[in-house]
Amino acid sequence: MLIAPTDVNELIYPWLREAKEYDFTDIKDGIRLHLNESPYSPPDFVLEAVSKYLSKGNRYQHPDLSRRFKELAAEYNKVEPEEIFPTPGGDGAIRSVFMSLAQTGDNVVTNYPSYSMYSVYSSFRGLNQVKISLKEGEDWWNEDWENLLSNSKKARLVAIDDPNNPTGSPMLSADESKIAELAQSTKGFVLLDEAYYEFSGYTASRLVSKYPNLIIVRTMSKAFSLASFRVGYLIANKDVVKTLEKGSTPFDVALPSLIAGITALENPKYARDVAGEISRNRNELYNSLRGMGVKVYKSITNFLLIKHQGDLVNPLLRKGIAIRNPMKGFYRVTVGTRDQCKVFIERLGEILENSDTKQG
Repeated sequence: MLIAPTDVNELIYPWLREAKEYDFTDIKDGIRLHLNESPYSPPDFVLEAVSKYLSKGNRYQHPDLSRRFKELAAEYNKVEPEEIFPTPGGDGAIRSVFMSLAQTGDNVVTNYPSYSMYSVYSSFRGLNQVKISLKEGEDWWNEDWENLLSNSKKARLVAIDDPNNPTGSPMLSADESKIAELAQSTKGFVLLDEAYYEFSGYTASRLVSKYPNLIIVRTMSKAFSLASFRVGYLIANKDVVKTLEKGSTPFDVALPSLIAGITALENPKYARDVAGEISRNRNELYNSLRGMGVKVYKSITNFLLIKHQGDLVNPLLRKGIAIRNPMKGFYRVTVGTRDQCKVFIERLGEILENSDTKQG
């Protein structure tokens, strides 16, 4: 009689046992200012288009829909359809790169702080993550360029969120001279995560045809207000796209998500309007925080970073507001509607009045 192994952990690779999962504290009710979501619902014309396809949920989507998405994303970014790879959200694009274009033991260079999923995928994949600390300035956080460049020479993958999450600061700002130097110095790929492109207004998408190892990641979760639809895409050299397609299926982006993405890209003006509204709310929120004596950094995204040594997460949760604590002494606050920002300022003021200090 065969006896199954008594300890399944012996069958799991060591780096997988030690890997860390994505972790956050969520709320069901209240004001969600912790996940960098759009506070505005998808427009009715997107929801109506999706609803027309729900009855076809018993069938796999036709390849024409994926081709249509690629054409629209290409037009939106002024690239070729062959340079577009549709994915389940921006996370799906990042995951494809980490899983398909790097091997266990390879070096991956990231900034610190940066988007937490780079560390999650690095640990899950068994990669050696090299973190380059950003330089904290008075208003912005800055890239340690020489250090980044030096470590990238031995990297299989360099992953930079630009603008940076959680600081909200620009990194390379689509500067071709810097991107060219980075792409040419690394022995692998350069991934620029442009999740907040609609807010920053700059992109390196035009450079993927010039630098074959450059990869751009985009999401429709932010300005397009499609977070739960999980639709995004990757912009890269057509040979890179072909390679990534080998590890996927034409059905990876669900039918409702694909229809939502297509309809949104057919009418992208609403995303620009959302980004504009949130940017105005962000500037008002920034000024309000400064007026309270809170240390806050400038941002070109849909969130702000606050520096404060005391606990803000739990007191705000008790008042029905969720924010994020990405690193010790710092808090990331998603910009909500004007009314939500007003409530946040009021509740934060109440908390600070009961604390010993207003900033760290």
